Amino acid sequence: MTAELAQAGERRAADWYELFFDLVFVVVIAISADQIEVDPSLGSVLVFVLLFFPLWWAWVNLMVTNNLYGVRFPAIGALVIAAMPGAAAMAIAVSGGIQNDGWLYASGAAWIRVVLLAMWLIAYAKKAIVVPLWRPLTYNLGTAAVWLGSIAVPTPYRYVLWAIAVAVEVLLLVVRRGGFSDAVYLDASISHLLERVGLFVVIVIGEAVYLSVTELARNPTLGGGAAGIAGLLICALLARAFFRWGVPTTEAGLASATRARSYGAMRDVVMYLPFFLVTALTLIAAAIGLAVADAVAPLSIAGRVLLACGIGGFYLVNAAVGIRLGRPLRGIALLAIPGVLLPAIACLLSGALAAWATVALAALALVLLDLLSNVLGAHHHAHGDTIST
Repeated sequence: MTAELAQAGERRAADWYELFFDLVFVVVIAISADQIEVDPSLGSVLVFVLLFFPLWWAWVNLMVTNNLYGVRFPAIGALVIAAMPGAAAMAIAVSGGIQNDGWLYASGAAWIRVVLLAMWLIAYAKKAIVVPLWRPLTYNLGTAAVWLGSIAVPTPYRYVLWAIAVAVEVLLLVVRRGGFSDAVYLDASISHLLERVGLFVVIVIGEAVYLSVTELARNPTLGGGAAGIAGLLICALLARAFFRWGVPTTEAGLASATRARSYGAMRDVVMYLPFFLVTALTLIAAAIGLAVADAVAPLSIAGRVLLACGIGGFYLVNAAVGIRLGRPLRGIALLAIPGVLLPAIACLLSGALAAWATVALAALALVLLDLLSNVLGAHHHAHGDTIST
């Protein structure tokens, strides 16, 4: 596919089988948020981050491969669905306890890589592949062997092998020598990639809404209702910020990055940085669930830290995206700094207040940030600022 065709296909929408595949990750996020809500300690959060990244990495690799070849080869769609048992196995292992079910986690990861290899082999057989065969073989078959081999290794050494398997894949994307063609990036549909990431963000925001409603159903109190409403407001404002400002700006920035052949920026913005965004939103979902469950008592310090770090992390990730795409640092800082400070002040200095009041103050901070976004957006439009590359 030429660069011209890739540009013409930029308005491509997500396929039905991709949306069906995402249903597995509804469960993944629900399990993760529930576990953090039960134990909102630093250790629990770290376990979530470490176990969630391989799942995210598998999802994003399937997304990118389908983005490149799904339209041309219908068998790719069937393979996306065939990858679902692998993701489901990893989710079940996380839910059941990784120490006992690590073999299931590793088997699921290996299965997804075998499916990915099949996708790349189809493209290779059809002479559509633009990279040497050794790269997908190493990236998928080699790492699948590491995942399967880890089953025979006792913990904690098994986890080291998992880290090595993921690190090899990340490194292969960083090192573009050895025939890694620029056409891989030129063929990508930007709108499709952003829509897929956006839909994943919706899944996580939906989990926050789900926790608000279910916890309120278990504890139907006035305070719980206030916390739930404040939590819904937080979700709405974050969704508004992401889809009204974040996505259009990122799409324009990625188009500029494509023209400038800044492929590293494309990779980082699509594959790496959204992981931190999804992580931040998961922390927010867990914190809202904690607040609604016991709305009258003060929210624990762990719950307040989760909420502050989640909202602050949301704005920091968006700032990192802007920086990576070459936007002016001053303009980014005008929103990123209050985006971190205001939620932190609202959450961390409200320890004596009821949980619902803490969530309400966090929602107020987001209202102020939304107003600031509108002011900055109007200034941006009036002065005709453009995204630099």
